[in-house]
Amino acid sequence: MEYVYHYTSADGLKGILESKSLWATNTEYLNDFREIKEGIDTIKSLRQNLYEFSQRKLEKIYAKHKNMPLEIIQEAMQNKKVHLANHFLKFLWDIIDNNSIDEIYTTSFTTKHDSLNHWLTYGSEQTSYCIKFNKEKLFDDMYFRQRKFLSGYDNVDYEPATNIFHSLLEEHYLPEVLGYILNSNLDLDLDLDLDKKELDKKCAIAAIEIFNEVIFKIASIKDRAFKYEEEYRFTLFHPGSVMLNDDDQIDYFDFIDSSDIDFLEQGDKGGKHFPLCYRTLKSGIIAPYRAIPFPKNSIEEIIIGPSENNELAVKGLKSLLSSLNFDVEVSSTKTSFRRI
Repeated sequence: MEYVYHYTSADGLKGILESKSLWATNTEYLNDFREIKEGIDTIKSLRQNLYEFSQRKLEKIYAKHKNMPLEIIQEAMQNKKVHLANHFLKFLWDIIDNNSIDEIYTTSFTTKHDSLNHWLTYGSEQTSYCIKFNKEKLFDDMYFRQRKFLSGYDNVDYEPATNIFHSLLEEHYLPEVLGYILNSNLDLDLDLDLDKKELDKKCAIAAIEIFNEVIFKIASIKDRAFKYEEEYRFTLFHPGSVMLNDDDQIDYFDFIDSSDIDFLEQGDKGGKHFPLCYRTLKSGIIAPYRAIPFPKNSIEEIIIGPSENNELAVKGLKSLLSSLNFDVEVSSTKTSFRRI
């Protein structure tokens, strides 16, 4: 069984339990202010040299795929009328340019149980709380897809954004190009003047999926100075739209095969299901967040942090849990810290 932990103040805990929801904060308001910006800047900085890189890598993968010498593959691909890698990249850059990244919301957890660093950083000066969640019960991806949102759950990566993006290209982007664009029955002497509309659609599908993957990756990058947090992160965002050539933009869920999804009625920008709310940060800044419901049975324990009034804290928490029909274990921190 895997668990993740969410540290919060008394007011934060009360709000979470009463609303039965977690607060996914807009990523512009996170404590590492460079997170998302660094990831996007990295992508855009690669724009000029990515065409050459992708074509060279694609040739190597295609040569291995066909079990033929690289020189023959390179010569053959140079003679094709459709430059596959660059054709794909055109769609990827269009999606990056035409889709906003300012509506990404995250909720932070950690894998650290009863951690003094987290009590001091994310609790209050009085009494703080740590909620222990069963990770498997916490979120259901289909729940969000039915409401036309995508969700991600991942450990935060403390590597530089450049390393992450290159890894993504190697592991996801180039194989996707092969999987979506290169027909497995395609012979080298067959002209690549395939049905342009079908080729465009394959390119667009690959591009939008990679864009979504990039969003989740850059939403889970943090400076290595924060590595001690051992953070685990939930990410929520509305997927981008796709534009084929000069046609109108098409909503992601209307573009892909969504026959297995029973969509629910959606308000403006997801307002009906995940209402946009506002809270005040410790700095006094007002930050937007979305309320994300969670199953009651996903909470298995609440740990009370260092407190001068531990007995009262336990009694008050148990009373609140009982009034809200939560069946949750209550315990106290094993750390010996006190404020003097």
